Amino acid sequence: MFKPNFSLTLRNAALVLALGACGLASAQTLHVELNTASLANTGFIDLQFNPGNSPVVFASATISHLNGFGDLSGVELLGDVQQQGGGFVFGNTTSYNDLFQAISFGGKVSFDVTFGGLPDPAASGIESKFAVSLYGADRVTALGNYKQLDGTLMSFSWAPTAGAGVVTSEITDSTIASISAVPEPSSWAMLGAGVVLVGIARRRKLAA
Repeated sequence: MFKPNFSLTLRNAALVLALGACGLASAQTLHVELNTASLANTGFIDLQFNPGNSPVVFASATISHLNGFGDLSGVELLGDVQQQGGGFVFGNTTSYNDLFQAISFGGKVSFDVTFGGLPDPAASGIESKFAVSLYGADRVTALGNYKQLDGTLMSFSWAPTAGAGVVTSEITDSTIASISAVPEPSSWAMLGAGVVLVGIARRRKLAA
């Protein structure tokens, strides 16, 4: 039978509230999952973040919480891509910014991607595109029901605005690729506050 540890629950709730207060979660953060169960053996994941044209307002795409990426010691990076902790930061300062990594197929590959950038009051802000593709062991054969134009399974477009910017997404193969939202700071704060209240009520009941 499950026995809740309310002391631990209260500590975790406090941590949730602290993270939200620090702004570590972002309204522009999305969770990406690739189900490679239909694919055999090994291949490569290709991630790109490129400007639509030039000049472009600076933007970045940070990937974190990587799962299924395997050994990153051999990862291939081109352009404005830097490894940071357990993830990578893409900039749009060059025309081609790419991460190419060998992975094993058969399971799920996932990561969070966070978009940010400088504001642009111009109505015609130039977008930057984050694209996700899978390739076979030969490094050139695109896999899945990919977009014929560029071989992508899914993509995100970051459009700078006078405020926080806007992200739109496109999925070409929904049997492999999926997107879900990562809670905003306000959602984490509400969750944390709710857990705290439940813990306090439980303690009062036990003390009565």
